[in-house]
Amino acid sequence: MSTSPSEWRAWWGGRRRVEDRALPRETVAPMPMLSAPLGEQSFTADTALRIGDVWAAVRVLSDAAASVPLIAYRRTPEGRTRATGRTAGLLAKPSAATTQAGLIGQTMAHLNLYGNAYVGLFRDADGRVDQLALLHPDRVTPELVAGQAVYQVNDGRGRRTTHGPEDVLHVRAPLSLDGITGLSPIRQCRTALGLADGLAEHAAAFFRNGARPSGILSIDDRFLGAKPEERQALLDQLRADMNDVYMGPKNAHKIAIMTGDMNWTALAGSMEDMMFVEQRRLSTADIARVFRIPPHMMGAESGSSMTYSNVESQALAFVNWSLRPWLVVIEQAINAHPDLCPGSLYVEFLLDALLRADSKTRSEVYTAALDPVTGYMSRSEVRQRENLDPEPPSTGGTLA
Repeated sequence: MSTSPSEWRAWWGGRRRVEDRALPRETVAPMPMLSAPLGEQSFTADTALRIGDVWAAVRVLSDAAASVPLIAYRRTPEGRTRATGRTAGLLAKPSAATTQAGLIGQTMAHLNLYGNAYVGLFRDADGRVDQLALLHPDRVTPELVAGQAVYQVNDGRGRRTTHGPEDVLHVRAPLSLDGITGLSPIRQCRTALGLADGLAEHAAAFFRNGARPSGILSIDDRFLGAKPEERQALLDQLRADMNDVYMGPKNAHKIAIMTGDMNWTALAGSMEDMMFVEQRRLSTADIARVFRIPPHMMGAESGSSMTYSNVESQALAFVNWSLRPWLVVIEQAINAHPDLCPGSLYVEFLLDALLRADSKTRSEVYTAALDPVTGYMSRSEVRQRENLDPEPPSTGGTLA
């Protein structure tokens, strides 16, 4: 079913039944992640993830985001307090088969592969949101109609439905050309990905063909015979024999023994001569730069010796400049939705889960925080931060 812009404007004006606008759970069929192509472009999300460096980069961001708790808070005159209720329940269990870590991790993967993530707000019979589930980005087409966001959703069975922002939560990458859709990193940087893919294919072909340089086998014309068909048959037989005896990893570095008027001349150099290893290193660093990830987090060389201090500073830089911008985008998209965050309710990622210091540093911080004059925490707050049980109530007695 497709809705024209005029019908959509009529609905927006209130002439369409309210119950028809909702996105019920039966509307969108299950959509496995990364199963559909991205259209006519050099790389799809599926083919991009086959490149080891891209897989590592996306996994670093997805795993990190999935490990950060997303907490619902409510503003109070004294500050804020953790909230309970429908939104907190949805964040804890978005749907029957999805956890918060799964939803956030997959959202991060969609953002880094497609530049957009679409969360469907599935409603119960009373019109209340009771499930959150990601829609495949390739099956959602965002539009701007009469100044309002409209989303055409393909259910994968040939049916298209039209929904507004109350039913589709759109999380887009900060970089955008039209202000509606985010830019896909793999689409914008397909040249860098193409280089990495080409190098991987070259390495596979190099070793598949014997891990030896190619060369020229020179044969005297008298050895081939006079008739063209005989010459061609002999050349084909020689080529097949050479491939059978010397091609492939198991035949690498065998000694070639030839008789007759033949001469073998090697042409290419070694992998080191062709700077293959250096090209692979530069390609990995280029992809790490695209996703703004320290190379060592992808298992690549960092270019300098790693010590405890600079590893700690790089981890802090990763949280602040690689991960946090994406988390802020997700936070603000949820906070802007009136059904998920009404009134004084809002959500925030608890980055302390990644920035937790070592025990010695925490002890020094808590000592300063508990200072009788300049301190700002109580013993109960410290014990809560350290996941310890509350202190037993004092009996008021004294030791004899």
